[in-house]
Amino acid sequence: MDRLLFVVAQERRDLYEALRQVLANERGVEVILDRRLQKRRQREAPPAAERRRFGRRARSLEEAEVRARGWTVVRMP
Repeated sequence: MDRLLFVVAQERRDLYEALRQVLANERGVEVILDRRLQKRRQREAPPAAERRRFGRRARSLEEAEVRARGWTVVRMP
């Protein structure tokens, strides 16, 4: 069964607390605060060659949702 991970922006601690209370008894659901302190480095040009086999850090949609809405949901296997 997949787990659901709710990631809430640091600035939305009210939402974090509310989600934790509402989802406390749900199995396979976890609510966490976004631990990143600042936006990741952005390169002006893409790297010459991609060395990683798969993009474990390629979560731009989720990052955009956290910035825009203050939260996102990630499905974890």
